[in-house]
Amino acid sequence: VCAICLRRNNHSFIECSADRLWDGVQPTVATRSNKQLLLRASNKPLCINWQRSKCTSQAHDDRHICSGCLATTHGAQSCPRVQKIAPDVSL
Repeated sequence: VCAICLRRNNHSFIECSADRLWDGVQPTVATRSNKQLLLRASNKPLCINWQRSKCTSQAHDDRHICSGCLATTHGAQSCPRVQKIAPDVSL
């Protein structure tokens, strides 16, 4: 899952220049600059490890914010705004 657009495909947030989420409707809350993930509104750095799964560091708890919805309880991989997996339809 891309930490910026929340699309389920294989591109890194470093390559993502989206200003809307995968659905094309909601604006992104994060952006990238110099290989960093930043909050779009404030340029505040976000923790990459937090977006992937979990980060055990307590040295930067203020960076543990979801890059998809701003929640502090999960990162981008667990965000409810992530693109849904299409059901496998077999005939």
